[in-house]
Amino acid sequence: MCGLAGIVNINQLNNKDFLERKLNKSYHYLKARGPDEKGMWHDENAFFLHTRLKIIDLQNSSAQPMEYGNYVLSYNGEIYNFKDLKNILIQKGYKFKSSGDTEVLIASWDYWGVEALHQLDGMFAFSIWDKKRKTLYLARDRFGKKPLAFSKSENTIAFSSDLRSLREIADSGNVDKAALESLFRFRFIYEPLTIYENFKKIPAGSILTFNSSGAEIRKWFSLNNKVSKNNHRYNKKKIFDLTIKAVEKRLVSDVPLGVFLSSGLDSGIISACLTILDKKIPHFTVGYKNQGDYYDESGHASNLAKHFGFEHHKLYLDAKKTYPIIEEIICTSDEPFADSSAIPMYMIAKETSKYIKVSLSGDGGDEIFGGYRKYIAYRWNLLTNLIPSFLRKSIGYALPNLKNNVFNENLRKLKRLLLNSTLNLSKMQLSFLDQLSNKEYEKIFGVNKTDIDNEIFNELETYDDDLNEILSRDIKFSLSGDMLVKVDRYSMKHSLEVRSPFLDKDLVDYAFSISGIKKIGFFSGKKILKDSFSHLFPNKYLNLPKKGFEVPLDKWLSDELRHLVDQAISRKVLDSLDIKNTGIVQNWKNEFLSGNADNSWKLWTLISYAKWAEINKHI
Repeated sequence: MCGLAGIVNINQLNNKDFLERKLNKSYHYLKARGPDEKGMWHDENAFFLHTRLKIIDLQNSSAQPMEYGNYVLSYNGEIYNFKDLKNILIQKGYKFKSSGDTEVLIASWDYWGVEALHQLDGMFAFSIWDKKRKTLYLARDRFGKKPLAFSKSENTIAFSSDLRSLREIADSGNVDKAALESLFRFRFIYEPLTIYENFKKIPAGSILTFNSSGAEIRKWFSLNNKVSKNNHRYNKKKIFDLTIKAVEKRLVSDVPLGVFLSSGLDSGIISACLTILDKKIPHFTVGYKNQGDYYDESGHASNLAKHFGFEHHKLYLDAKKTYPIIEEIICTSDEPFADSSAIPMYMIAKETSKYIKVSLSGDGGDEIFGGYRKYIAYRWNLLTNLIPSFLRKSIGYALPNLKNNVFNENLRKLKRLLLNSTLNLSKMQLSFLDQLSNKEYEKIFGVNKTDIDNEIFNELETYDDDLNEILSRDIKFSLSGDMLVKVDRYSMKHSLEVRSPFLDKDLVDYAFSISGIKKIGFFSGKKILKDSFSHLFPNKYLNLPKKGFEVPLDKWLSDELRHLVDQAISRKVLDSLDIKNTGIVQNWKNEFLSGNADNSWKLWTLISYAKWAEINKHI
């Protein structure tokens, strides 16, 4: 893993000493991404900065920015099939000075050009400067594992792995109101938006080309949208073999590795694959003492680690441990980010970085194989819609929005199902993601919600399977905008690389050739994964209830962290957001503290924004 930043002017860069000073300021925000090595390169049109975290080829022969013929590369990521590509290129007459993947990447570009993207099997974000043609390429991997944002003005473009770094070399402009809407509705800022008007993210699976003709972004990767004719007879052995291969690919490293282990199926399958591969590497789990089984997975994780014979480390969290570093956790993200599972992600990354530099994680398994509980709702949707709409809504609004015990948690699930059910699957999917109702949003901000259905679900492909289309939208929207952002920002804060076997390109491609009804049942998801790996697990393990990677936020905010709520609903914070009806926000607090509604997510969004705005001097 690494960090990169740069600036290109197609005509000519002026005052390079000044640019070097700006890039050195930018380096402050990139250092954690690459603490092992710093490099700079420039010519009359381009100035690049690179920070390196040494994972493969620990020698200086893989230092960056790397110059190779007409090209200069700054690269963040890992190419898992670099040895195969290297052998192909050697046969074509290429020679190599290093043993890493960086030189293979730039040589691949020299041989295949832009088509090299389709040859790459890995996670990456990179810039390539073609000195001869005066053309800059900025590219991201298929699923957006690694970040890259840019700012363009006239003949100049600036880019970076981090928005704070980018602010040092380009004008950010004002806070973007569309980004704030995204934050308060979804708890994250979706691509291509950033918190700043003048900055944009390059979308996952896309490439930006910049030259004298201007800047153009095009999509280079699309998910498989055609279900195989034999989808009703999917190959269990193929799922099994592809998953093991995906894990094996991600073991290539010249530094120590480990695994993030929960009680969930995805990380458990990674452990099972490691056992088959005879790789004994340490496992790490977050737990919560005295917070109930809903949050604490450490017991089941310990049993699984013992079952497979792995060294196991447990990290227990509580509010007292968290509060002293809460500002640090919030400002780890380069823009407001309100997914509270960032807290355990930060803490487990901090702990594991004492032992290892690379960790495997189960991210992507839910989106690829239909693991979230909400996917089961789509199977019930036709039946649910037999109930008249007014009755569904009446019952739904009457049910409690609490998860303080098993009974209320089940009622909360039923409430979500009844309130979100509709025959329009696009609107149903958006409703599941949206934490604010239309009426509530209008009262708070004085405007209607933006109609963003087409904007965020504008897949060019037509899927012949409704459930696969729903999964593809979550991959495009919330996986790239939320889940992978959380993992990247909070692991790289501690210079820890995280690899995701379930986002393997071959495994994903095959998974999307299988009908959604084979993945998602009426009572559980990930059917084909369970079917393919059940023989490796202890009895009853596969029937454990689905849990999110959550903290007991409701308990924390009503007790030790209650003062954060008071700070977040202060007049200066609400004024900075131009909130019209402050009474609703106060009502969130009152309902929450009285135990009538779990508004912890809404309040945490306010807290996340308020701390970010304070740190970045926006209030």
